[in-house]
Amino acid sequence: MKARIDFYATLREKYGKSVEIECDGTLRGAFLAAAEKLGKDFLEEIFDDKGNFRDDRIITVNGRNIKDEMVEKLPENARIAVFPPVAGGS
Repeated sequence: MKARIDFYATLREKYGKSVEIECDGTLRGAFLAAAEKLGKDFLEEIFDDKGNFRDDRIITVNGRNIKDEMVEKLPENARIAVFPPVAGGS
């Protein structure tokens, strides 16, 4: 199935605005498919050393935060967004 992953802040600088992927229909599968295009180092941006989603990232699927509503299966043409921690201000 097809999905799109959008990147924000420092991830956009590193990987571009977005990547379109074909995956097995799971969120984990979507990130693994993206790593095939972006390089295996990309997985360190998403998963911790135990293979869980990193706590310091905000990941949404079609606008819903996965921390609020765990997503197992992705809908066709899902829009996944990844936000890294952002510092700034004065």
